[in-house]
Amino acid sequence: MPEEIKYKLIYEGEEADRNRLPAHKGAISLEGMTWSISLLANYAATGKIRSRGDLSPKVKVYIRPARQGSFVNEIIVFITEPNNLFLTSALGGYAAATVGQIVNTIIAKSLREVCGLVYKHTQHDERWLRKLPSGDLEALVDKIEPSMRRAHEVIDDGAKTIEIKKGHKALITFDTGTKAYVNADNIGDEAIRTVSVGAFNANSGNGRVYLPDVGKTVAFSVPKGLDSATYTALSYSLDQYVNGRPSQIQITSTEIIASDGRIKKLLVSVARKLA
Repeated sequence: MPEEIKYKLIYEGEEADRNRLPAHKGAISLEGMTWSISLLANYAATGKIRSRGDLSPKVKVYIRPARQGSFVNEIIVFITEPNNLFLTSALGGYAAATVGQIVNTIIAKSLREVCGLVYKHTQHDERWLRKLPSGDLEALVDKIEPSMRRAHEVIDDGAKTIEIKKGHKALITFDTGTKAYVNADNIGDEAIRTVSVGAFNANSGNGRVYLPDVGKTVAFSVPKGLDSATYTALSYSLDQYVNGRPSQIQITSTEIIASDGRIKKLLVSVARKLA
């Protein structure tokens, strides 16, 4: 049976409080937000991480007209075939009964993390997310960054905030802080670090590493064409981590830094096992 996930997209402040947005900026923002959600929904349907082209009809994203009360649109994620999704096959048949919750988790987690906001996992979230292919969630965040930059276009130029609600629950609020974070691409210094790989997708080159000196994990990416020893070291560290064994390796990387000084991503150029 088809399933719907309904969100409210609420623009507030400035022109939005008059139930209007600047035409061009408003249209860009709506396109960016709906395209981000569409890409995430397409992953749920197919397991494919993409940023362009036709998307799967198994999960469709619709938008309903703006309503009075600031500037409010309804976004509907319509799951046409819950039993025939990538998520259902990847997570097991039981997932079909809760596929809407899992799709919502992927959407909320990705939209928060691309803007530098922490997503607090429940035990239910962790159980399902661990079953997804390693590095996929990091690759999704990477793919939606351009469209989420567009989603923020109207902030401080027609609206002060954009809030996403599911029912009465506020999932995310975008503002000047998240706009600055998602738009920042400050290049830092190249440095050698000792890290542990917690997720890595060799096909996309995306993953996450734990930085002991920072005390948290950050995203990383590896370009195509590096020496095989680099990919071997990254895969080795992930395998060690998954099996609960010492997993530290040494990487050479360049930092991508947000406007507030946080490390958004590491661009890895070399990785080696520790001697």
